[in-house]
Amino acid sequence: MVSMKFVLALPTYNEKENLKILLPRLIEILKNIKDWEGEIVVVDDSSPDGTSEFVEEKMKEYSNLHLVKRKAKSGLGSAYIAGFKYGINVLGADNVFSMDSDLSHDPDLIPTFLEYASTNDIVIGSRYIKGGDFKNWPWIRKAISRGANIYGQLILGLKVNDISSGYRCYNALLWKKIGFENVKTNGYCTLEEILYLGKKKKARVKEIPLVFVDRTIGETKLTYKEMIKFFTTIIKLRFS
Repeated sequence: MVSMKFVLALPTYNEKENLKILLPRLIEILKNIKDWEGEIVVVDDSSPDGTSEFVEEKMKEYSNLHLVKRKAKSGLGSAYIAGFKYGINVLGADNVFSMDSDLSHDPDLIPTFLEYASTNDIVIGSRYIKGGDFKNWPWIRKAISRGANIYGQLILGLKVNDISSGYRCYNALLWKKIGFENVKTNGYCTLEEILYLGKKKKARVKEIPLVFVDRTIGETKLTYKEMIKFFTTIIKLRFS
């Protein structure tokens, strides 16, 4: 039986210390998934903390670890797309994941994602369904996240409980329908745009419970400027 292939795309900027913990854990999990071949693509924006150099060193140890090194900090959305492109066009992935590299997304959920990957175009780790939750998040961030989700759902007409979750699995065939070149946004709002483009292609979406754990190492990349950009971009998406 020929194995299916999936690729984990991990955008990074100053995540060396987190990757020291995450990469060995991912490698071990990938070894034990039957009928799937798993690969990891780190997309690093020339992190000053030496993330790229660390990954290059680990690539000597892990044959299924890859690096896409970009010249400068270019935004989360374009990092996702760069990882997906590499996974599909270079590695021949059947499915591609987006996953945070700061330990907020539980790697043990990967097999559950894959259970639904064959019958859905997008599988989302959702904080807003039964079994989903936040850990170590202050109430103000929870309120902002919830409000942003409701806002995006209403404006874009998305029937998804958690439209801003970055822990997702996409079918490569969906990307061939959407076209990477049709993703016009960058930053956190790219997640919502992808769902909106998927909706236009009648994408099948499945949500599974995710307990999101706030990072303990490093600083969040989400700024107030990104939050404002999110709200304005949603309107532009709807009426463009």
